[in-house]
Order: sequence, then structure tokens, then C-alpha cells
Amino acid sequence: MGISTLSRLRRLLVVCTLLLFSQLSVGQILKQKHIELIKARSETWNKAFNSRDTTAFYGLFNPGITVCSASGSRSSEAVARQWFRTRFRQRPDITWMNRTTTVELSDQGQLAYETGEWAEAWTDTQDKSKNRIIGKYWLMWKFENNAWTILSATYTPLACATRNCLD
Repeated sequence: MGISTLSRLRRLLVVCTLLLFSQLSVGQILKQKHIELIKARSETWNKAFNSRDTTAFYGLFNPGITVCSASGSRSSEAVARQWFRTRFRQRPDITWMNRTTTVELSDQGQLAYETGEWAEAWTDTQDKSKNRIIGKYWLMWKFENNAWTILSATYTPLACATRNCLD
């Protein structure tokens, strides 16, 4: 190989390396952007639930959503909505807080996994006692129609100051 051929190969190698790194950077930036979008959607859960903005709250749900808690599983958007409506009615002062600890995006970018800590509190309407459940949660998010929606949610109570932690 002549010097000019070696020089061209080196330049080509440098250009290919730069292109590879720029593609990796763009991919990382896009991945981080989606993680930030998911975190913002998760914060919408807290704000919408606690202000009873059911339009925004139910807007987080995927039509195929499944919500699981110690008291059972709700396996459709209509059933999940009804479960939350009942909570709002039976516990007028209920508050719910999800605190995200981790969000991971799948390699294909259409699914994500969120974990964190959860707290739910309300006053019992019968005996006026304060009730609080604290635990861990995970959400599976799905990206379709240009939006992240919750495909599956699981809430596991780990500590409670209530008559019934399985509620």
C-alpha cells in the first residue's frame, strides 16, 4: 500500500469513527428525552390524582391497562377508571404520591419500566381515623400514537397505618 492509500484509509477510519460516535450521542440524547417525558407523565399522575383532574389522570391510561394492588387486579381501562372513581368517592380526602426512583427504556424504545415508592393517605369517613399506606410500585409504559401511556401498574403495600392494607 502506498502512503496516499494509507492516508485515505486513516481519514476514512476517522470519519467512520466520528459518525459512529455522533450516532451514539444522538441515540443517547433521544433515549434521555424519552426518559424525561416518562418522568413528566409520572408527575402528571401525582398532580392530576390529587387535584381530581380525571381527564388528565385517565389520559395516562393505555386502553389495555392493568392495575394491580393487594386487593386485586383491574384489567381494562373502564374497570381501572371505575376503581379510581370508587376511591375518590369513598375517600374524599385521599392523596396519592408516586416518587420515581428508576426509569429504564427498552432497546426498541417502545416500552419503559418505572419503579419507585408510593404513599396513599386518607381519613376514614366512619371513625375519622387517619390511614396511610406506603409501599413500592412499578409501571410499564408503552409508547404509541406519539405518547407514553401506562400499560401496567402494580402497587405493593409494605407498611401501613390503617385497618386494611389490602384495600
